[in-house]
Amino acid sequence: MSCHGTDGRAEGTGLSIGGRNADELYDLLLAYKSGRRTATIMDQHARGYSDAELKRIAVFFSSLK
Repeated sequence: MSCHGTDGRAEGTGLSIGGRNADELYDLLLAYKSGRRTATIMDQHARGYSDAELKRIAVFFSSLK
């Protein structure tokens, strides 16, 4: 939450993800999990979740307007 904010709206250098398309967020999370996309820490976080959990995370953040 320190990067993307508790409501999906980042403060500082993080990326705001609240309200973004759920499928887009899910695809990004899967890319981090598989290693197709790397990051400072997001790829490590994504590997800790099942695909179903990542889908729920994407849907949650997309619902934040």
